[in-house]
Amino acid sequence: MSIWDDYKTSVRTRINVKQDRLLLTERQWKLKHYIKIDDKCGRYLWVNAYCPNQELYLWDEEVRKMTDEELTAYRTKEKEKRVARQKAFLQQQKVKKEEELLQLRREITQDIVKSIIKNTFTAQNFDSGIEYEYDEIVIDTETTGLNADTDELLQVSIIDSQGNTLFNSYIKPLYTDNWNKAMAVNHITPETVATAPNILEVKQEISRIINSAHTIIGYNVDFDLSFLSAVGIENSKATVIDVMQDFADIYGEWSEQYGCHKWQKLTKCAEYYGYDWGTDIAHDSLADCKATLYCYQKMLQEEHM
Repeated sequence: MSIWDDYKTSVRTRINVKQDRLLLTERQWKLKHYIKIDDKCGRYLWVNAYCPNQELYLWDEEVRKMTDEELTAYRTKEKEKRVARQKAFLQQQKVKKEEELLQLRREITQDIVKSIIKNTFTAQNFDSGIEYEYDEIVIDTETTGLNADTDELLQVSIIDSQGNTLFNSYIKPLYTDNWNKAMAVNHITPETVATAPNILEVKQEISRIINSAHTIIGYNVDFDLSFLSAVGIENSKATVIDVMQDFADIYGEWSEQYGCHKWQKLTKCAEYYGYDWGTDIAHDSLADCKATLYCYQKMLQEEHM
């Protein structure tokens, strides 16, 4: 009859072990230089109800003292394990340091590149002398992420108040290799921008248009302006109109969390005013410019009714 016949639990902590008895894991017994008598001995139990792994537990009567040969083999094996663990740890540390160094190099490169971009072809370098060439322009951008300090432009579009395209181009990032989260939304892949100009090649043209505008219109336009500002494109004299913020008050969905009207997506605003996208697709910056202009003009019409 097995000693385990008296114990029906699968959890170690539920077994009442008397003072003169020992119930240890196989590993704990081996540390004392004992091994199980045969493969029929012991039972796999959880240490407690929350432990994800089972351990083989053995009573003191199910183990025997190791022979000298077994003890030598056990010590040799444990030493090999320790050496292997140490090698693995050192390799992990080496990989970690290499990754940290690579990340540091990336950050230094990004800082240098951003500094070059921001200080190349600024408005002061090519002031046309014309105070305002455009009364109103609509802008939109697509980017590799949401942070203007670390992410890059992927597409910039600008139209005038008649819907004429003033600028529209994909932008090839200078230091960003992938943007999977953003790509799931804007569908701009690395292949899409592979042959596109980088920001340095088009910055002068974009900046000339931005600085020739009296009013800049956009949907969540502060986002777009922050990315343009990050590369040194700014017009501090222009009036800025955010259609998203104006539409939030018109739509009137209250946010208890922020204590104001909730911001709505451009697609919601376009739907509200009955905009027909046609063959255009939302999250293409040129298509978004056109939709924004339409909604803006509809809002102006309603104001004057």
